[in-house]
Amino acid sequence: ALAASAPADQTFTATARIEIINHQGERYPLKIAVMMKRPALLRLESIPLLGPPDFFLSVAKDELRVYLPGKNAFYTGRAVPQNISRFFPIFMPAAEMISLLMGIAPDNREESPALRGEQEERYYRVDGYAADRRTRSLWIDPSGNRLVRIRTFAEGETVAYEAAFAEHAPIGEGFMPQRVTITGDGMAALSLRYTDLRPIAADPESFPLPIPEGITPILLDP
Repeated sequence: ALAASAPADQTFTATARIEIINHQGERYPLKIAVMMKRPALLRLESIPLLGPPDFFLSVAKDELRVYLPGKNAFYTGRAVPQNISRFFPIFMPAAEMISLLMGIAPDNREESPALRGEQEERYYRVDGYAADRRTRSLWIDPSGNRLVRIRTFAEGETVAYEAAFAEHAPIGEGFMPQRVTITGDGMAALSLRYTDLRPIAADPESFPLPIPEGITPILLDP
């Protein structure tokens, strides 16, 4: 049911207003242009109030690339949580992050999880278990079979992260949320508000950032 209402296997672009809230409660607003495609293609470009973009990030072919024109620095390395979180406040695998940015439940890490479901107020909650341990919970709005919240658990059922999705709109052949909020253990809180969300025709080769002429990339991996 969730797959039927999820957007098709397409590339999507949007303008996103982002608010990052760190552990001290300080807020950092940003505006970025986003291009994304499952399972693991992403490109971000900042939209500053004045002047040219000052931040570029891409994930493609399991590689992270980041360009900071103000520092004349270009970084490259594996698209792993340790590297991604240095530039974007999310600590998780790239494919998992991109699914959440699109309001889609990431693929199960377990091949065949045991599922249990029950009604919880106006939503239907589905819990996934592996080796008798709850690994995640999904809250689904049964009126449209749309995912409204996901909670993923670490060992001991401590919450690894939670994501909430709101204001779903028809996009292409499915629905996508226009508001996404992600919070997690050890992560800053991230809130996104999409505008001009639409599917486009794009070649996967358009995702990786080109290396600017005259710049030697800084390797993130040892």
